[in-house]
Amino acid sequence: MKIAVVFLKYAPRKHLSQVFLNYSFPSKHCDANVDDTPLRRTYGDQAMNRYSRSLIFTLLAAVSSSLVAVADAQTTIEKIRKTNTITIGYRESSIPFAYLDDTKNPIGYSLDICAQLVEGIKRELKLPKLIVNLVPVQAAERIPFVTNGKIDLECGNTTATAERKTKAAFTMPIFIAGAATLARVKPDTSSLGDFRGKQIIVAAGTTGEKVLSEANKAGYNIKSLIVKSNADAFTALKEAKADGWITDDVLLASFRATADKPADFVLLEKRHTIEPLAIMMRLNDPAFEALIDKEMIRLVTDEKLQALYKKWFTSPIAPKGINLALPPSRMLREYFRFPTKSVSNVDIILL
Repeated sequence: MKIAVVFLKYAPRKHLSQVFLNYSFPSKHCDANVDDTPLRRTYGDQAMNRYSRSLIFTLLAAVSSSLVAVADAQTTIEKIRKTNTITIGYRESSIPFAYLDDTKNPIGYSLDICAQLVEGIKRELKLPKLIVNLVPVQAAERIPFVTNGKIDLECGNTTATAERKTKAAFTMPIFIAGAATLARVKPDTSSLGDFRGKQIIVAAGTTGEKVLSEANKAGYNIKSLIVKSNADAFTALKEAKADGWITDDVLLASFRATADKPADFVLLEKRHTIEPLAIMMRLNDPAFEALIDKEMIRLVTDEKLQALYKKWFTSPIAPKGINLALPPSRMLREYFRFPTKSVSNVDIILL
């Protein structure tokens, strides 16, 4: 295989193919005492030659495809330099992380963080006129969009789980969330166990799916209504298409606060997970990851990240001027004091 790779790299493909076409494979019926007179090939020899040539071309095609993929591969920094563009993926209804305002412009805590990261990229790469391309993503699309290079940073509310870290890289936590349940107010609903035989909404590709799966493994027998986005989930809950909705507690609190009648909904006390939310980027791209990590640490040490947190979680926010009144948790305060990407096991589901 190594020899084939060398040939493919330095020799014309047509010439290499001709070499293999002109090569005569030894006959298995060759007699050691026969002189150099050309041997008569049997039908089996000819069939073997055809099979061998076919196998060789198959291997050559595979190696060639691999080399083309390697040749086409480029780091995120190389891509940014080449196109003078960075592409940011954002969610459209993840209040207050990333959502649309009254004029349909994307705003939010995560987008403000990514704007600061872009300024750092401009400075470090000396690209003052770097173009920012914004691309909306759904929950189920975000990881594929990062891995296939459609977006360079995902600025939403993605949990940095161990399983996701095998597919993408993450910054230090920007928020510590916990999966919880928002329910329509009913006298018999106070815990997840009260939803036995009922239906709960989850957005595709979110931790809520895992919580519901574990609950049903434990015999809860809860039906699921899977939707595309958080906005779809809350609409379904308001229209009583299901009895509850499981996702990050901060999102549930945000949607409840924006409802016409917030008192119609109750956020159950139980938290089913501990979820560090972070900005997502491509895996195995150390130079870009190091650049982003450097900027994240700068945001913390300069207390810009803390200021952004206050802006979005303890102050009135657009579009209705609601105040989530949600101070940083003890764990998040520690990350703000000592920024690190090391996180505890967040894959444990608590029922």
